[in-house]
Amino acid sequence: QLYYHHNFGHHGQEAFHGLGINAKTSELQAAMGLAVFDHLDFIFSERKRAVEAYHDILDFSKLKTFKLRADTDWNYHYYPVIFESEAVLLSIKDILNKENIFPRRYFYPSLNTIEYLSGQEMPISEDISKRILCLPLYAELSNENIEKISTLINQNL
Repeated sequence: QLYYHHNFGHHGQEAFHGLGINAKTSELQAAMGLAVFDHLDFIFSERKRAVEAYHDILDFSKLKTFKLRADTDWNYHYYPVIFESEAVLLSIKDILNKENIFPRRYFYPSLNTIEYLSGQEMPISEDISKRILCLPLYAELSNENIEKISTLINQNL
């Protein structure tokens, strides 16, 4: 039970076991954070490059992404895309996984549907949470890999 509490209450990537917090930072992880602190500008600029490459290649006639509000500073941590249906998302996720590419469903399920929260219906959140997938995004992500990911998605929409 305690294990789940330190990991946001997650049991695996898409199942929730109960309430939790992000209490996973060890001394080693804190030291790594300090070690990269001076490199944050490079990391952010490389993530921005990757985001711009995704923007240039992905077919947004069948796919959506988010729009930033004006005057928002973004760290380029996630690159979420929204598919027409959960079935399409699951199909794309399976295709990418077979190529050893592992996007994540960070915003799934809609929090109001988690058993222990018993929240009110939130149809927009429930709908989008089923269709949103975060594509790989990190500083070392090559343009070649971005093109591969984007092409696999575009070809299978």
